[in-house]
Amino acid sequence: MSLRLRLNLLVAGLNLGFLVALTWLMVDSHRNSIQEEIEAAHRVTVQMLGTAAQTSRVFGSAPAVMVDYLQSLGRVRANEIRLYSDDGVLRYESPPSGYKAGRRAPDWFESLMRQRLEATVIGLPGARIEIVPDASRAVLDAWDNVTAVFLLGLGFVAVLHVALLLFLRRLLRPTEADALRLVTTTRQLAENREVTRLIQAGVEEERKRLSRELHDELGQSVTAIRLIAASISRSGESAGAMQGSAKINEIAAGLYDSVHRIVRELRPAVLEQPDLAAALADLGREWRARHPQIDFVLKLDGDLGDLGEAATLAAFRCVQEALTNVLKHAGAGRVEVCVRRHDDSLEAVIDDDGQGPAIGGAVSGHGLVGMRERVEALGGSLEATARAGGGFRVSMVLPLPGDSS
Repeated sequence: MSLRLRLNLLVAGLNLGFLVALTWLMVDSHRNSIQEEIEAAHRVTVQMLGTAAQTSRVFGSAPAVMVDYLQSLGRVRANEIRLYSDDGVLRYESPPSGYKAGRRAPDWFESLMRQRLEATVIGLPGARIEIVPDASRAVLDAWDNVTAVFLLGLGFVAVLHVALLLFLRRLLRPTEADALRLVTTTRQLAENREVTRLIQAGVEEERKRLSRELHDELGQSVTAIRLIAASISRSGESAGAMQGSAKINEIAAGLYDSVHRIVRELRPAVLEQPDLAAALADLGREWRARHPQIDFVLKLDGDLGDLGEAATLAAFRCVQEALTNVLKHAGAGRVEVCVRRHDDSLEAVIDDDGQGPAIGGAVSGHGLVGMRERVEALGGSLEATARAGGGFRVSMVLPLPGDSS
């Protein structure tokens, strides 16, 4: 639901609520007014006819005389007057009102406005007068007034709402443009993340290909050189040849070790079957062997064996790059890697006690940029900050797919 539609519905609801409240106040006011009016008219009518009845009793007038009096009196406002003889025969009934003749308010409105007034009976010699309060004309007036005000208010609310719609359209036009730009930017960001993910996948595939080529081609060539050198050494043709073959064998052995080290860095063998715990343990053993001067601590928490290839590679490469940065820039004596699996995310924190940047200072570098791009391509986040007690911290959080939990 758009912002404009929500505002329109809100304003329309407020206007209609105000109109309904105003109408109810009018109905309540009319009901009270009608109550007072009918009571007053009924009281005056009863007093007037009571006086006439008293006179009739004094002079012993026949009912016919009262009939003539009532006929001359005619219609009395807001009252129905009937004259009955003692045997129950209707001798007189007041004529209907000519005011708004033929019209009545709806039944539900009359029920809403109904007054609790009882008929009054006055006794006469040989007859009785029945006076019944009649609020139908007053209720009809109230209905006409309420209907007119409601329709007028409804028209006013409609005009006000249209004016407000035009105002909101003009007011929200820049907001809609900003929203469109935001949607476009979000879409571009998603596309950039997908491109980054594809690039990272391509890089990993190229690493795999290079490691395979180095292992299969260069590794076999170096092995062949060592075999030839060993063959020359066994032939024993001369002391110089034996020394040369030994030197060749030594250089080839060093080259073979270098090739295997490069192959492991390009694509650790443990990543062929994604298990982050095993990969990090292997990385830790290699780190301790190559850099014994740095105290390396690895802490693993949770099941890290079924994270999916993308998350496993991203976490491993980030830890690997962070350790490389520690070696290049920090001058640290201790580095600690903590990897923890949560229900729906993977968290990795790499701390060192080296010489990090000042707290609040800018942290940059191609390595960190590459790490951040790799993590954000999978919907995660990466932060690199200086530690309060000295050193540097890299924190990474990766979301995990629900089916891998």
